[in-house]
Amino acid sequence: MSTGAAALVLATLSVPAMAQDATVEQLRAQMQDMQRQIERLEQQSADVSRQPADAVTGGDTPRSFKLPGSDTSVQIGGYVKLDAIYDLDQDLGDSLFVEGVDTSADSSNNSFRAHARQSRLFIKSSTPTAMGPATTHLEGDFFGGGGNEVFSNSRGFRLRHAYGEWAGLLAGQTWSNFMHFTAYPSTVDFDGPVGVSFLRQAQVRYTLPVGNGALSFSAENPEATGFEGSRDSAPDVTARYHWSGDTAGFETAAVLRRLKVDDDNVNDSATGYGLMLAGNVGVGPDTTLMAGAIYGDGIGRYLYTASGANDGSSGIGEAFVDATGSLETIEAYGFNAAVAQQWTDRFSSSLSYGQVRGDRPGDLFPDSTRKLESIHFSHFYQVSAPVTLGFEVSHARKEEQSRASNDNTRLQFSAQYSF
Repeated sequence: MSTGAAALVLATLSVPAMAQDATVEQLRAQMQDMQRQIERLEQQSADVSRQPADAVTGGDTPRSFKLPGSDTSVQIGGYVKLDAIYDLDQDLGDSLFVEGVDTSADSSNNSFRAHARQSRLFIKSSTPTAMGPATTHLEGDFFGGGGNEVFSNSRGFRLRHAYGEWAGLLAGQTWSNFMHFTAYPSTVDFDGPVGVSFLRQAQVRYTLPVGNGALSFSAENPEATGFEGSRDSAPDVTARYHWSGDTAGFETAAVLRRLKVDDDNVNDSATGYGLMLAGNVGVGPDTTLMAGAIYGDGIGRYLYTASGANDGSSGIGEAFVDATGSLETIEAYGFNAAVAQQWTDRFSSSLSYGQVRGDRPGDLFPDSTRKLESIHFSHFYQVSAPVTLGFEVSHARKEEQSRASNDNTRLQFSAQYSF
């Protein structure tokens, strides 16, 4: 026997029998504990294998679940929002609708209102296919008609988005393809700045990737406005290119329209069009500059808020019938600029300005709109992940072709609870 082996035997023999028994008991207890853990894991695995086909499980997209017995992932979400509004000059309603400024009203007719109409609910789905996921989006809020403030404050639920998308093909109602998201600032006010493109409508759209961007084409609901006897005879067609990088993005788009009037006295048509360019750039880790411009002839409602009443009495409009019975388009343009600042992880601000103008003949329509302007100074504080408080000072100004003008300043507070 070697010297080392002899030493090991002597050391073992020198350990008291009681200590050896304690060590064996500890090892036995550890082995029993491991056996219980193995049995528990085997039981969990067996429970999963016996799970019924109609059980609800986690979905493939964030915050979603799978419909029982299918591969479709569903997400339900939205938010509840309170808006408290104080108008210093005249009551403009539940949003800062600049076109609604009354140029003949007296100043300093202050008013207060509160509502929860922006509260929103959406349901999204995603189903895997051989050509990528087929998705749907259904969303609404309470800015529909009906209801009153005298009894129960009921409000009509309205459709915002209802569309499906698969392999680049979109069909349904959603934002127009003639929209500039890269230069749309966050505001507490529901409407946001004038001079931007802001509308949702039914459409068919196809999008294909091009480099780091995407090129999309659409045929959309026409809905001519601003002149009596308007008829929709063909869809509006659009084309849009969007590119985004790490610290910047831009997009450009065009829309082509066919405007038609058909009543007892006039039957004529005209071509309307619009062009858009917008972009943003990060000038630091927490600061973003953005700007956009839109120009068009007969662009109408694609330029917020350039549409007018169908009797041709107000608004900038998109066309009018002249003395010879011809349908003449109205030239209009708009622009907006904004700066967004992220002060901390929870606190952010933005300052935005927007303007829209039109050349509707003042001698024929002296009371129609010549220029609209808006300013929003907005602040947001995220109290916790689902709760955001907002405060905003905004200003709206309207000028008519007769040069009559008026304005309104608004203070607004909001509390939003997301789910």
